[in-house]
Amino acid sequence: MRILRICQDVPYPPRDGASAEPYHLTRYLAQAGHEITLVGLQREPADTSPLELWCELHKIPFSGRNTLSGMARGVLESFPINYVKYRDTRLLATCLELLRQRSYDVVVVDLSAMGWHALQIKKHYKVPVITRWHNVDTLIWRRWAKSQRNPLKRAVGKYQVGLVRRFEQDLAMASDLCLTMGAKDLALLRKLAPGAHVQLLPLGVDVDYYIPVSAGQEATSLLYLASGYRWHPNFDAAKWLHDEIMPRVWQRVPNAKLYLTGRDIRPEMGSWAATGRVIFTGFVPDDRDLIAKASALVVPMRLGGGIKLKALTAFAAGRAVVSTRAGAEGIQGLMDGDQLLIRDAPDQFADAVVEVLRNEPLRKRLESTGRAFVCQHYDWRVLAAQWEKVLASVTKPGLAPEEISAKCCNQQTSDRTRATEIAVCPRRDFTKSEQ
Repeated sequence: MRILRICQDVPYPPRDGASAEPYHLTRYLAQAGHEITLVGLQREPADTSPLELWCELHKIPFSGRNTLSGMARGVLESFPINYVKYRDTRLLATCLELLRQRSYDVVVVDLSAMGWHALQIKKHYKVPVITRWHNVDTLIWRRWAKSQRNPLKRAVGKYQVGLVRRFEQDLAMASDLCLTMGAKDLALLRKLAPGAHVQLLPLGVDVDYYIPVSAGQEATSLLYLASGYRWHPNFDAAKWLHDEIMPRVWQRVPNAKLYLTGRDIRPEMGSWAATGRVIFTGFVPDDRDLIAKASALVVPMRLGGGIKLKALTAFAAGRAVVSTRAGAEGIQGLMDGDQLLIRDAPDQFADAVVEVLRNEPLRKRLESTGRAFVCQHYDWRVLAAQWEKVLASVTKPGLAPEEISAKCCNQQTSDRTRATEIAVCPRRDFTKSEQ
């Protein structure tokens, strides 16, 4: 198949869920013989040559900033205010020109924030369009509005909920297929747009990149993984963790340390490091050594939606996980007490953290069951085979499922027994070229 994929950000390096999936699927689908053209916004210059080994890449420079004029335009046009900046005419022109020059079998558009491009493409071409729903943003805005104590912010949030809901309804109905990452989002989107064609296809994790390693593991070290705190759900989780949970942990484990990864530390977070108990690492290109030193990873998410790469990463790396229900939602098959501990109240979350730190048999069991779980269900090779079936169901609806998946399944088997052209090295460095 010839596939055109449109991404919010150029997916290299694959540092979060929004970039990990396009990168890994591009790699595995290209290995299976498919031709991929990828168009994405690029916020800062970066070496993308490893990605370009697997696809034709078009990079559109992008500031990533909201502007007053843009926000005003969104208000005047009753368009979701956080989507305005992604209506990039240069990106759209590139995609339309590619579609004019070539015959693509399918277009895949990531994130509802990029949905405007999907709607424009549907106006000009009859090519099947799949929209990839990392989150249902209606849910995120609804949770954000509900969490606000300021009446003005709450009112703005409720107004945005209405705009986002209408936009996502239109996008879902216009799409030939909507793919959600989590079961909760699947149910929500089906309720939001009853006539839309919606399926579940989860996010994965690179189980060859994240291999369980003990590198001087600290018995009192906790880790919260975030790409950055500009995204409000990440900040909300970190603040709730620091303000409500960690004081209870420190009462019983005074020497416990909390490591926070990610960019864009907010001013109000600056004072947290004063006691030496909280360590900000900033952006970490390769987080495996940091994970290896941690006793447990915490996923204290209260907002957001979709599926959390934080939890999948922890499982793959063989680390015990304590999570909220929201932090674990979307990962089908998880059971509290089996692969992780799920707690929503701050005192119960703190109790679970202390238990994991003090109870080594429990910690080791969670490490083992979590790793086995993701290897079986969330390995990218497993998901690439599922993607082939889904793509073919849109482009070749009459083809038998066994014919659709044969090539990718064969590739999946061979990848487990031999190296590919570019080795899937357990300690590969995503900051350097893989050539």
